[in-house]
Amino acid sequence: MDGVGEDEVGATRHWLDDPPTVGAVLVAHNGARWLPKVLASLTHMFHAPTAWRAVDVGSTDGSAELLADFFGADRVTHAPAGTGFGDAVRLGLADLPETDWLWLLHDDAAVLPGTLSGLLDTATSATDIAMVGPKIREWPSLRRLLEVGVTVTSTGARETGLETGEPDAGQHDRPRDVLAVNTAGMLVRRDVWDELGGLDPDLPLHFDDVDLGWRLARAGYRTRTAPTAVLFHAESSRRGTRPHAPGDRPHWELRRAALHTLLANTPMPHFVWQYVRLFVGSLVRVVGLLIGKDPEAAGDELLALRSTYLHPVRLLRARRRRARTSRRSHRAIRDLFPPYWLPYQHGYDVLRETVTALVKPEAASSVGRRSTAVEHAPDEAVDLDDGPSLLLRRPWLTAVLTLVVLSLVAGRGLLGGGLDGGALLPAPGTAGGWWGLLFEQRHDVGLGSTSLPPLFALPLAVVATPVWFHPGLVVTVVMVLAVPLAALTAHRLGRQISPHRLPRLVWAVSYGLAVVATGAVAQGRIGTVVALIVLPIVVNTAWQLAEQPGWQLALRLGIWMSLAAAFAPIVLVLGLAGLLVLWWSEGRWVSRQLLVAVVTPLVLLGPWLAQRALRPWQMWWEAGLPVPGSASVTDVVLGRAGGPGAAPGVLTVGLLVLAVLALVPTRTRAGVQLAWTVALIGLGVALAGTFVSYSSADGAASVTAWVGVPTGLWIGGLATAVLLAVPAVVDRGRPVVVAAVVVALVMPIGTGVWWIARGTADPLDDEPRAVVPAFVADRPGDTLVVTGSIASGVEIDVVTGDGPFLGQEAVAASSEATERVARAVRRLLAQSTGAEVERLAAAGIDAIYAPRADPELVRRIDATPALEPSGSDDPDSRVWTLESAPAADRSSAPWWHRPLTGLQVLLWLVAIVLTAPVRRRAEPAPLPGDVEEVSA
Repeated sequence: MDGVGEDEVGATRHWLDDPPTVGAVLVAHNGARWLPKVLASLTHMFHAPTAWRAVDVGSTDGSAELLADFFGADRVTHAPAGTGFGDAVRLGLADLPETDWLWLLHDDAAVLPGTLSGLLDTATSATDIAMVGPKIREWPSLRRLLEVGVTVTSTGARETGLETGEPDAGQHDRPRDVLAVNTAGMLVRRDVWDELGGLDPDLPLHFDDVDLGWRLARAGYRTRTAPTAVLFHAESSRRGTRPHAPGDRPHWELRRAALHTLLANTPMPHFVWQYVRLFVGSLVRVVGLLIGKDPEAAGDELLALRSTYLHPVRLLRARRRRARTSRRSHRAIRDLFPPYWLPYQHGYDVLRETVTALVKPEAASSVGRRSTAVEHAPDEAVDLDDGPSLLLRRPWLTAVLTLVVLSLVAGRGLLGGGLDGGALLPAPGTAGGWWGLLFEQRHDVGLGSTSLPPLFALPLAVVATPVWFHPGLVVTVVMVLAVPLAALTAHRLGRQISPHRLPRLVWAVSYGLAVVATGAVAQGRIGTVVALIVLPIVVNTAWQLAEQPGWQLALRLGIWMSLAAAFAPIVLVLGLAGLLVLWWSEGRWVSRQLLVAVVTPLVLLGPWLAQRALRPWQMWWEAGLPVPGSASVTDVVLGRAGGPGAAPGVLTVGLLVLAVLALVPTRTRAGVQLAWTVALIGLGVALAGTFVSYSSADGAASVTAWVGVPTGLWIGGLATAVLLAVPAVVDRGRPVVVAAVVVALVMPIGTGVWWIARGTADPLDDEPRAVVPAFVADRPGDTLVVTGSIASGVEIDVVTGDGPFLGQEAVAASSEATERVARAVRRLLAQSTGAEVERLAAAGIDAIYAPRADPELVRRIDATPALEPSGSDDPDSRVWTLESAPAADRSSAPWWHRPLTGLQVLLWLVAIVLTAPVRRRAEPAPLPGDVEEVSA
């Protein structure tokens, strides 16, 4: 590299008047691959060491002969295989004369003529500087930075402050104090080396440099970088490019060294916390690595943990040695360590990359971790051309950001707090409410329940755990941002089925708006919203399965179907029909994979699905309250599920026309027919749903089915048919293309304008509905809510506290308990006897609430003894409290309920892990740049 590291020998180098003595030790172990260039780089130094010593550690590739030819046999020390780097240096020092400074070199690190001079410039600039390190660049690239000083995080991660692959552009050319420098090129004062005992023998390969720097700082000395000194390092041990030989260290030695370094140097009282933290953290890492399907790394973590924690005497001796040389407090050197939050930010980066690899494997890429280094601006600013606008460079990103902003505008009435209204119940007070719903023996709802919990509580609990005390935020994000979320999943599918960028953008936005156009968001139908967001992922996975059949893709398809079906069970019916279409179109060569996709939801949804299967029409009951639907045949054909919040159906007419015309071109007819088949499945199921009614968990009958999910599939299929016909349309004349574009834009533009004008609130609201007055909710027993009138019929409901949260609507008391309370209420209203009040108290009820009090109803309840009228916060309502104390319900679910739920959670985890690719430790590939020369 011409011009790199030129040395300006002159008046600024005061140390040249009385040059310090430098003893150099080069350690080699099977380094014949790099030694010729390394040794050649040592012949042209501006200032050479006073004395040399080479140490060969059991090389079998001719490294010892190369050292003997260059230095002479009398300057080469031979060490047995397995000797650590620090011990090898000690062997070399035994035959090296006493010098002022000690310079350590590796057999895979080449220097420039001015490397040692640059180190001495910094080393002699202050009396308290005891160790100096060069700026290390990658060999063979020669330009990428590897290290300019190093430190360690509180979790044992080596931190350089550099981005992966960061080029050297002079941004780190200012000398600075650091915790440690790499042993490759390390220059250290010989007296300090002897005082500290050199490198720790317990760290034969890794973290010996960090440990020495830490001890040196505690002893009152400084370690400093010398950026004018440049060294090129191949990092053969870390990369695995060095030939293996007997005595080489196992892979888990790196993690063991990190644990040892932290525990040996962390002072009291922080040591106790660090000791427990690293132990628990290592076990958590093992679990995470197993989930990430990296069993080899998980095994390394366990072996490192065992080696560290099963040898407390070794750790105690190491701490005593460090205590003897420590003269400064840990607080005094705190600035040499990275900030406390960096490990968590690294963990977030890893988690983000892992989730990306699972959800979007084709887009997964290796990226550098965040740097803690301070960025220095150049001395002179350079005006750069802004280039094309963001809209032209990233049209899809622009569209998504626009949809997010519009969603916030449309959701202006839903941003004040937790959502409630329509079919949506409020979220629990904490995420623990959903976890408790899954595992509790008895559900604390009216009259109590021992039913199996709904499985949609599991994904809600998992997603809400990071925002533990604000689980309603999860529901708010899903409902308010339903349009951009659905558009995002649709766009991923669009990339699979169409190469045309702008048409698939319009298609994805149209699908996202179709979700809100059904009326699902305004009516609080969270089951439909989640299902329609997930549905494009299901189709995308099925598309990939048809192109590349495999059991992992089939399992992934089953998982996505299970997730959607947990919120909207009718997805299973649609999914089964779709899989039959896939089998019909692709043939029997995907039969086994489709069988996996069918069986997976049956296993993951398990007993909860069987519970619904006992009443087949309950497959229409989605997450949330069983609010009746009101869609007509016309509504369904126009893509509307009926009820408040549904967009005008006329906006969909243009899409219907284009979808029919898409069948005309023969060039794209096969794909269009397949899209029509899927659309007709959705239409058929939706039309059938308009004639179906079901009973809810509490026995309420004649609940007309809500058909939002199949209606969304119908509209999505039609839009897909139009998208697939685009290649045939673009070849037509310009008038045809313009007309098609105008008609295609009617639906997204018209729906968008309607959406912004109306908003997504009503009946959904951000104010929780008051099921019972607050003072009644605080009473110890349940509340009997009585609605209706004597003339038209009375309906009752028993609630606990201030009412159920999302998920509790799916569990109900036994029919026997419900019937006992119903009989007691009928007798109370007919005879007004105190005996019925006692039966209500025995059922755990201690208050009666009539929100819209019928005069005749009020008269009969007032005439009943053992009931005391109470105040109410509404003049149209009445409250009575029971004089008898409510009985406590001691019933609990069968013992096997909790293990069964735990097994289902485990099955979900196992299924997700099995879909991830297995990581294996790959053999290193040859470095293509090994032929590059390191020139002066």
